[in-house]
Amino acid sequence: MTGRILCLLLTLPSASPEHLQAALDEGLGGCFDGEATCLLQRGAEALKPRVAKAPVRQVLLDVDSHADTAPPGDESLHSVRPSVYAVAAVAVTYFVVYAILAVVHSFNQAQDTSDRPLEKALESAVMGVCFAPMLCVLFLCVYKRADSLAEGEPAKYDLPPAYVQNALPVCVVSFAVQMALYVIREWTINKATKGAALPVPSFWNTLFNFAMLAMYAAAGFIILGLISMVQPAELVQAEGPLEISTGIFCSNCLVVLYFAVYAALHIAKSVDIWHLSRGNDPESLEDPFRYVMEVLKIAASTMQLAPMLASIFIAVQLTVDGANEVLPGLVETCMYLCSFLLLLQVAVAIITPFATKAELQAAPGRPDIVDFITDRPRLFMLLSIVRAVSMCTMYIGICVVCSYLWRQTDEPVWVILVTHLATYYFLVYLLLWLAVTVRLISDAGRSVNLRTLTTAKDAVAVCPMLAVLFMESWVKASTFKTETGKSGQPQGYAQDYMFVATYALLLQLVLCLANGLVFTLPQDSKVMRSCGTWIRAGLATISAGFYLSMVTVYTCTLMVLVSLFTNSPKAATGTGAWFY
Repeated sequence: MTGRILCLLLTLPSASPEHLQAALDEGLGGCFDGEATCLLQRGAEALKPRVAKAPVRQVLLDVDSHADTAPPGDESLHSVRPSVYAVAAVAVTYFVVYAILAVVHSFNQAQDTSDRPLEKALESAVMGVCFAPMLCVLFLCVYKRADSLAEGEPAKYDLPPAYVQNALPVCVVSFAVQMALYVIREWTINKATKGAALPVPSFWNTLFNFAMLAMYAAAGFIILGLISMVQPAELVQAEGPLEISTGIFCSNCLVVLYFAVYAALHIAKSVDIWHLSRGNDPESLEDPFRYVMEVLKIAASTMQLAPMLASIFIAVQLTVDGANEVLPGLVETCMYLCSFLLLLQVAVAIITPFATKAELQAAPGRPDIVDFITDRPRLFMLLSIVRAVSMCTMYIGICVVCSYLWRQTDEPVWVILVTHLATYYFLVYLLLWLAVTVRLISDAGRSVNLRTLTTAKDAVAVCPMLAVLFMESWVKASTFKTETGKSGQPQGYAQDYMFVATYALLLQLVLCLANGLVFTLPQDSKVMRSCGTWIRAGLATISAGFYLSMVTVYTCTLMVLVSLFTNSPKAATGTGAWFY
């Protein structure tokens, strides 16, 4: 919104240069230096000033480049940019699904019922909402790039392109529709008698595939716009071409890889269910197409770190650009290295079953759970070592990137919170990976530890979505300029809710680990009733605290979403915050 207040002054053609100078000095908090070079004469019309900009390479959180000091009556200058609506809509869909799943799971657990078609459908439908964090990362990357290319004035230069702006709502609506259809389809499949799955309903499956296709197509157009977006010619002549930043480039690479893997998986699964109509039939284990689908499932599982990786890459880039600094070489190298290593892990995961000539084998009594059995253990071990080394190296790179964020003590509070969320997320996945690796090497049981860490993994699944939501909230607030001339920030209550959500999630994680590692989590309430009084009391307390912290996270998230649409130049002062 840079220079929009100047447009108001241009409506006063009779104003003298002295009056314009005084108004600018007062409205921009003294940032206008008063030199003659700051005013440009355009034809024979009235004097039309323009604030002289420093040759900043990346602009997003800079105060002067996003000043919005328009009077309250001019609502057009306070409009919410499309990315805010897009992120909010995707976030609402994401958290609604997880909230309903938590409620249904709690109800079924209290009722001791074994017939849980809706819960199974929601658990399966979690795969449908896995796109939410990466979609929000993509939306944030597009507008971050547009702000950088246009020096904080993307609307002036019609950035992002019109087709990208049109693809945004299509992508969001398609995401919500496919999510609803996914739940309906999975619920219909799991609604059975005595656990026997019904045939796949072709009607819901067809609608789901069309919605999924629309979402992928819209996301493809947005990615294309991000890659092909160019800097306005007049800015190129003034300051030279602007290369894409490291954070945006690495995040975009992860987004493309993520959508490519899941698109291939969805195509394979849809064809397997829709056209072959066999689902989990044991005979399908001999079919090459089922083999490819299971390989792609392994590839998709290696992409679980991608949403949080992309989020911290954007966080680093926002931090560097906001402070008008240069990205440290070591951090930049680690960002590229992490992106490459994730790609390497996906490639090795796809190659391994084919190279070792592994065969599918279903688990006893569970045809939906399969594993790969190979008679080439040495080659399999070699490829597993490659994956393990790449994973260890990637975590070293993650530690370097996160340590850079931890050292930013003078940055806004969102940096602290995003770093906390990233630490929770990566720590849980590291422990889970180590537990699985130790179990494979030692061939030991330890199912309790794995079950506990899997529950912890489900608890931290919301971390990437929360991180992107917090960043979007601060980026949107920074487009305002307060009456004191400072950059805007989320309302004080919004910052408090961000803090509470982050630490409530930490409490939820701690209680989850305590429940499983200390009390050895019972399978159901019948087992719990057979425990001693002290164990029952401890489990009941932990369970109550766990669900209370979960409700707190969702409530705080709702309030942060509300603050996105109620913030304004007058409210964007951050006053009244308790925790910062």
